[in-house]
Amino acid sequence: MQAREKRPAFWILMGAIMLSPLAIDIYLPALTAMADEFERPYAALQLTITLFLMSVGVGQLLVGPLTDRFGRRPVLLGGVAIYMTAAVIGMTAMSIEMLYLSRILQGLGACASVTVAFAAVRDSYTPSQGAKLYSYLNGSLTLVPSLAPVLGGALTVALGWRSNFAFMTAFAGLLWLCAYWRFGETRPVGTVVEKRLYRWSRYRPIIFNHRFLHYAVLVSTMMAAILVYVSAAPVVMMDRLRQPEWIFSLWFGGNALVSTVAFFIVPRLMARWGRESTVQRGLVVVIGGGLLIAVLYGTVPVSVVTFMGPVAILSIGFSMVLGAAASLALEPFPERAGTAAALLGAIQLGGGATLATLLLMTPLAPQTSLAMICCLGGIVMWTLAIRLAGRPETAG
Repeated sequence: MQAREKRPAFWILMGAIMLSPLAIDIYLPALTAMADEFERPYAALQLTITLFLMSVGVGQLLVGPLTDRFGRRPVLLGGVAIYMTAAVIGMTAMSIEMLYLSRILQGLGACASVTVAFAAVRDSYTPSQGAKLYSYLNGSLTLVPSLAPVLGGALTVALGWRSNFAFMTAFAGLLWLCAYWRFGETRPVGTVVEKRLYRWSRYRPIIFNHRFLHYAVLVSTMMAAILVYVSAAPVVMMDRLRQPEWIFSLWFGGNALVSTVAFFIVPRLMARWGRESTVQRGLVVVIGGGLLIAVLYGTVPVSVVTFMGPVAILSIGFSMVLGAAASLALEPFPERAGTAAALLGAIQLGGGATLATLLLMTPLAPQTSLAMICCLGGIVMWTLAIRLAGRPETAG
């Protein structure tokens, strides 16, 4: 009964992980307007996305031990407060440097909420239950991209781009109040608490666990593909193909909606196939989507359909992989779930953002980069997943 009472409300966990995609997707349609106001090239505004994601990734290394030392609740409340403050700075920014600062701080706040959400699931549920919750949470993550661009486009047209940051401020404020009243502490009694917060010995048994490392690299590879698409989509759609903001929002939101539906179906697939098999089959779908992108790019002119259409297939594959992979990565570490969840998030977002940024800096077309990640990365990860299947889960 005690374990049941400490389980956090799912809608609070959902709100906590929504902070991160909300900070990206709601203002994607506004990037052109922001570039015009600050009189900077479009790439300078794209950097606000990269800075945010890198801040989320690196920040989790700092946040994870804090959740194990001080508990999940204070870290969640503090992170949401930082996010809200940063949104206010972004709303009132008079220079692009202030906007950059806002995005870095927002990333630190968002990483705290994401880490707590995933650690709280590991705290409160069995591995099989947790796998379902991770899939549902990832479904909530993709729900934001299906709605936020439409909302952000409408706010930008009606009230200007600063209204997007005002919405983020209000969302974070409401989440803070709800978490204050309804989110109880979930940290297990047996959580390892060391005198020094940051020491190699805290991370070493996690990062040298071969199962953790494999699934962390796997989700990082999938995240890189997602970020290449997210970063390139507004450029290709609105700059090169000259599509209006509402057309971009509809296509972007439609693909995100596919992901959302898939994430809520995946738990049934995991119950039928098992988590490892679900990951393997998801990778086959990702490889197939990557091959389709390569074929279309090499044979037909670039259009809205040829660029955005294959992403629907990738969305299904990503949905099959991410929830099950996160559960498998965190399963061996019940006694230090906060640190493990933070390290997983750091590798996923930090590594994914770094790889995506490097690819976007090359002269390669976005379609080529996507095809490379999905085909080559997918084949390598699928091969390793086959070899890893059935090995002891706690082997280092």
